[in-house]
Amino acid sequence: MIALPALDLRSRQTRNDEVIKGSMAQANGDQANNVFQDIWQNFQLAFRLYGDRRVSLLLKMMAPVAALAYFIMPIDLLPDFIPVLGQLDEVAIVLLLMRLFISLAPPEVVAEYRGDAPASAGAGASNQAKSSGAAPKPAREDVIDADFRVVNDG
Repeated sequence: MIALPALDLRSRQTRNDEVIKGSMAQANGDQANNVFQDIWQNFQLAFRLYGDRRVSLLLKMMAPVAALAYFIMPIDLLPDFIPVLGQLDEVAIVLLLMRLFISLAPPEVVAEYRGDAPASAGAGASNQAKSSGAAPKPAREDVIDADFRVVNDG
């Protein structure tokens, strides 16, 4: 009779271990999917930013010129004769330059394309800007529009 609870505890422990291993495997798979999903979303965002007039031409030229300079340079982080690692440093440089481009782009434009734009400068302002060709003016909460006059007491 005492052997049955011990057997039951072992089976519970085995089930718990299986659940933990399964959830860890799923979490690792989700993390890998999240990394690739983040890379894809950043690629799409960078592509949209390259087509936007509000992003400066200098910024648009910086990433391709830096990538081309790295590819042409004779100095590599990892030599290309190493079978897989030699090409991974080029991929890492491209991803790094893509992230740098996104971080240096105007934050309101990045927020608009990510869908994080505030409600006051939402779809209506962006549609007006597209139709008129002018950039929308961001709504600011800390600006007070007022008239003033100087009163001379003395």
